[in-house]
Amino acid sequence: MNFKTVLLAAAALGVAGTAQAADLAKKAPAAANYVKVCDAYGAGFFYIPGTETCLKISGYAQAQYNMYYASKNAVLGGGIYGWHRGQNGISTGARGVLEFDARSNTEMGLLRSFIGLEANNNSYGVGNGVTLKKAFIQFGGLTAGRATSFFDFWTGYTTSAFLEAAHSDANVNLLAYTFAFGNGISATVSIEDPSTTDDSGRRVTYPALYGGVHTPDLVGNVNISQAWGSAQIMGVLHDDVSSTHGVNGKLGFAIGAGVQVNLPALGPSTALALQASYGKGALAYVSPSFDGSAVDFGVAGGSVRQNSAWAVAGGLTHGFTKTISGNLEASYAQYRTDRALAIGDFNQWDVQGNVTWSPVKNLAVIAELEYRNVDFSSAAPGLDYSALIGVLRVKRSF
Repeated sequence: MNFKTVLLAAAALGVAGTAQAADLAKKAPAAANYVKVCDAYGAGFFYIPGTETCLKISGYAQAQYNMYYASKNAVLGGGIYGWHRGQNGISTGARGVLEFDARSNTEMGLLRSFIGLEANNNSYGVGNGVTLKKAFIQFGGLTAGRATSFFDFWTGYTTSAFLEAAHSDANVNLLAYTFAFGNGISATVSIEDPSTTDDSGRRVTYPALYGGVHTPDLVGNVNISQAWGSAQIMGVLHDDVSSTHGVNGKLGFAIGAGVQVNLPALGPSTALALQASYGKGALAYVSPSFDGSAVDFGVAGGSVRQNSAWAVAGGLTHGFTKTISGNLEASYAQYRTDRALAIGDFNQWDVQGNVTWSPVKNLAVIAELEYRNVDFSSAAPGLDYSALIGVLRVKRSF
């Protein structure tokens, strides 16, 4: 090996050593923090990477098993369910729900968007498919999109399969503004599309009796929410437009009031609710689960004849232990037709109760019984019936 070759090799080794020393002097890059907890809005929120928006993803998976018993005149699920020949005495269902809640603070207040998706697979194909349950934007006092109706207050403590107590519980397309007065007191004015609720809409009627939707429903409420509980008074104006040519529509309405009281002396999760409502030509606001013969109006003598109903309902929820809780609710309702349509008047009782066992956090096993009795007037005594449904649910939330 000549002297020139040795010099070149030494120079190469020196350069390599210098480079390695420089690399050792550099700090290792910090680990990327892709998910950062956002505690401004409660548990479960995190910052969307690269933004100041906080997001919460939640939902549940549920399995349900139902058994039905009903007297011969009962119409459950459009006559699909019952315990006599030609009807189904059992059914099963599976449900998956995903909810996305995104919030961020702005110079003009909180900006929030919420999306709720529900997918169902039930026996006999009833209600199968994916549904957009909610999709709304809130900014300051504004609420726009698909959300819970602002008429609704107490919506029950049980998760009824069919035989719900008399209360309004509907998601609907709306545009609303809430005025906050401080100390937990607020008032809301909302315009709501009566054709867009989850079931048959806010238009309770025989097929094709209603005409087109000409105006939205106008809903208003005054609400107070404080440490002791909450209370609300609410009302709605609803347009009854008949499809019969030459018959003028009439303005229907409904009013209601309710209160929920926390009872910490009986347990930290104990609460009592009471609610009353009355409607004329807007019966879905009194109860969406009336016997199927109830309708908002009929046509007689060349004019719209509106029917009326009132209801009182109440419920109690109580935690017996850390893993066992129970719910009980009941309602009584009267439905009366206009004198010109004096057929089919009835009184309706609904009672629901369940017991929930939660062996671990976010897992619930629920056993529930639901009962209904419908007593028709002397004009149609042969239509009286009663029904009983037993329900078992397994639900895992996240």
